[in-house]
Amino acid sequence: MKQEKIRVTMHTVEPGDQEVHSKDLVAENLEQLRKLFPSAFMEGKVDFDALRELLGDHVDDGDEKFGLTWFGKRNARRIALKPSTATLLPRPEESVDWDTTRNVMIEGDNLEVLKVLQKSYANKVKLVYIDPPYNTGKDFIYPDSFQDSIQSYLRFTGQTDGGGERLSSNAETSGRYHSAWLDMMYPRLTLARNLLADDGLIVTSIDDHEVHNLRALLDEIFGSENFIGSFVWKRKAGGGDDSGHIAVEHEYLLCYARRAESVKLARIKHESPSMTAKYNRSENGRRYYLERLDKTSLTYSSALDYEIECPDGTWISPPQNDPDNPTTIWRWGKSKVTDSRDELEFQRDKKTGEWRVYTRTWESLDGVTPRSLLVEAEHGRNRDGTQELISLFGGRVFTNPKPVKMLKHILRIAASDPDSIVLDFFAGSGSVAHALMEINGEDEGRRRFILVQLPESTGRNDYAKISDITRARLRKVREKLSGALGVGDLGFRSFALSEGNVLRWDTSRPDFEQQALEHIDNVREGRSEQDVLFELLISQGLDLASVVETRTFAGIQVFATGGGLLFACLPLAGSISKEGAEEIAQGIIAWRDELQPEADVTVFLKDVAFADDVAKANLVAILEQHESPFVVKSL
Repeated sequence: MKQEKIRVTMHTVEPGDQEVHSKDLVAENLEQLRKLFPSAFMEGKVDFDALRELLGDHVDDGDEKFGLTWFGKRNARRIALKPSTATLLPRPEESVDWDTTRNVMIEGDNLEVLKVLQKSYANKVKLVYIDPPYNTGKDFIYPDSFQDSIQSYLRFTGQTDGGGERLSSNAETSGRYHSAWLDMMYPRLTLARNLLADDGLIVTSIDDHEVHNLRALLDEIFGSENFIGSFVWKRKAGGGDDSGHIAVEHEYLLCYARRAESVKLARIKHESPSMTAKYNRSENGRRYYLERLDKTSLTYSSALDYEIECPDGTWISPPQNDPDNPTTIWRWGKSKVTDSRDELEFQRDKKTGEWRVYTRTWESLDGVTPRSLLVEAEHGRNRDGTQELISLFGGRVFTNPKPVKMLKHILRIAASDPDSIVLDFFAGSGSVAHALMEINGEDEGRRRFILVQLPESTGRNDYAKISDITRARLRKVREKLSGALGVGDLGFRSFALSEGNVLRWDTSRPDFEQQALEHIDNVREGRSEQDVLFELLISQGLDLASVVETRTFAGIQVFATGGGLLFACLPLAGSISKEGAEEIAQGIIAWRDELQPEADVTVFLKDVAFADDVAKANLVAILEQHESPFVVKSL
């Protein structure tokens, strides 16, 4: 039977092409809107009058609306939607178990990083936990012009001319005290929502300074109907007077869902030591506690005042202090007492010898509903987080890290799925990853973490940046847990945010001919083949933890990743001949057949690596004749 030929279309990735941008959220939103309301588009533009008619009474045209607003909100929304031209450079030398780990640690401004992650992790993250700056006027530090995209970040970190940008503390005396904090949070939370799975949750730690604004912000971004609840965490026991009027001992954890109807929080076993101690009896290996059947009630009911037969054949009624004015009743009705007789326990009062009736309350085998108050010692305190870090590093290297105990509690509730992806884009010292690795060891889970941390200066000699502390903690936790029963992946892949590897055309330059010569080889100087490969991987929406394989054909190294969804031939030097191109093409075909990917395969070729157009065209022609589809793109 004659095989159908699949035509291979050559696409050239130009310097300004979307391939080297993060996901265009505006274009995606428009496409979704077009699918729902095609008649609301005229000549490619939205006809808002038509859209209003289609939406009927659900459009609010009034001038006065309920909601949170501040100066700069419109720009903050625009920032969230602006695509990024940044990339993530792989740093194997800073990593642990690079070839096998599924965990990711990224150094960079989390705004740009969240944009870069949009294609690879949209709707895949089970839990986002963040501990953002609390805006106390002391520790809220950010680049002055953080909204200027990747260029601001590069200047801030000293990667481009002009030196590092000034850092500002957001003093409470500032007229934009709350606005500046909201400017920072709004785009990041918007982008984080896109990454959550339908049954995913975001949990945000915060204190009294911004909890009211954060709640309003999350209501707007996630929808008030997706508010799951708020936890109140007791961060310290006792202590000094740290405010002028009230000694504050608590913080909040606000919990929102991508889709509340899809979320089911895990039940918690042994909620607290006090609850555990309460179940002080056991029978057949299962624990229970006793509770008096009689109770005093303000709403006396004669239907609940009846006699119950005791083991010796006598009968007992609810004990009354005043028979003429009864106030005591049974907690159960007659039918339940009859049907659940085995759940009753009779004991004689040690003083009076009279019978007392108790009910058995059994310990739930699947745990209890999570409680909003995290006040037990098992939920951890601030001092626990500090001590954990001291024990790892031998001294204080970071202030106020969240305790592993509290984070493990949140992970048990919100990331009970053993294959959960957990994202923390204000990673700090890496407490979330520490908690996750311990949880995996306890239930043999395969949870993965993605951490993002700004390389903010610490002023120290040993750990110059906070991100250095993050990576060091991950290594130290690995040393601590290695060899423990059930512990799985204790490694991480390290990446650094940077400008894209592909040079972009600068329309402001008048010397077009010179710029054209500079772009003959359009890979930025100093970048490696692996750097370019990971930018292509990100552009195709593949996981940053994807396994990368290499093989050599005709003396040229070829990469395969994503289980065979992406092949790349990106030599920085050399000249591929016609014969070499044939060998590479046959090698890719055979390799692809081994891997058997479930979707179309994309092959990236570096134009300047070929001796001439004939060699490149020959490679493409061979791929075109293969029965499986290939999409070939030039770089």
